[in-house]
Formats: sequence, structure tokens, C-alpha cells
Amino acid sequence: MDVPRILIHPLKCILKDPGYLIPPLLPALVGVLSSMKAHPSREALYISISAQMVLGLFSSTILTHMAQKGYQEEPTSLVASLSRATVRFPTALAASLLIAGAALAGFALLVVPGILVLVFTFFTLQEVVLAGKGIGESIRGSVAMVKGNFLFTLSLFLYLTSLTMLLEALAATVSPFASFVVVMVISPYVTLAITFCYLEMKKEAATAPPP
Repeated sequence: MDVPRILIHPLKCILKDPGYLIPPLLPALVGVLSSMKAHPSREALYISISAQMVLGLFSSTILTHMAQKGYQEEPTSLVASLSRATVRFPTALAASLLIAGAALAGFALLVVPGILVLVFTFFTLQEVVLAGKGIGESIRGSVAMVKGNFLFTLSLFLYLTSLTMLLEALAATVSPFASFVVVMVISPYVTLAITFCYLEMKKEAATAPPP
């Protein structure tokens, strides 16, 4: 597994192509506008969180398609990625809702089952967008990939989750603008890192000698 390509190359891609910062713009703006309200109602808060989650997933769907070009060191096309995301988003949303329900049930039990659900479904979005699979097939594909690379996937999951939580917590103590900047950068970085890991595993599986 090419670890520097998974962890460092995403940063190089973002610095080289600012187009990666465009998809997370809308969910980041929604988050900033929500945080600027002094006393939002409960309904407004729920709407804001829901909007950020849906727009964030759509942003990740676009970025996943863009990431494939970045991994291959080819120019990205925001229009082409937007078109692909529009087609695959309903499947991505349905799969995400299914995974979220299973993860919440796992967290309600003993926490660990919820984490395992998230780890084993780590590459579902990539299976939906890049492999063009359906909901169940994408989840099963992710589970199969993680089974063969469990420790590495778990380590990447913990690293990306911890990094995101730490940076967002630090930014929240500074200003809404700091939170906006962090979301704009960390969102594409996380999606690219996961997609690069997915593509690395696919490449290794394709070049592995037959048993």
C-alpha cells in the first residue's frame, strides 16, 4: 500500500487544482450562516444540520469522481463530475441513510458495533460512484475490501476522523470564518484520501498473483 500517495498526494492535488475546493463551498456556507445566528430555533437547527449533511454528501459524491482523475494525475472536470454525481447521488443517499441507521443502532448498543459498521462501509460511496453499483452491491463490495485490509482501513478511518474532529473543534473556538476554511479544506482532503486508498486497494487486487 502506497501510504504517502494516500495521505500526501491529496494535499498536492488540492494545492495544484483549486477546483477541489468548489464542491464543499455550499455545505460550508450553510454551516457558517447557521453558526452566525445567535439563538436559532430547534426546527431551524434541524433543517440546517440536515441540509449540511445532504449537501455534504453531494459534495463528496462530486469529489469522489474528481479524485479518480487526481489519482491518475489527469485534469479534473467539474462539469463531468457534477454530471456523474447527479446520476449517482440518489443511490449514494439511500446507501448513506441505510448505513447511518445501522451505525446508530450499533452505537446505541455498545458503541463498538457502530464503529465497525462505519469501518466496513468505508468505501461504499466509491463503489457507488466509481464502480456504478447499486445500494446492496456497493455495501457488500466495501465490506469485502475492508475484510482483506481491515487494520489499514481502521487506521485510516481513525486518523481521518480524529483529524477532522480536532481541526473543526479548534476552528470553532476561533471564528465562523475559521470553521468555513477548515471545512473547505478538510472535506476534499478526506474524500480524496479515502478514494485514493480505494483505488490503491483495487490496483493491488488487480495485480496480485492468483492463489
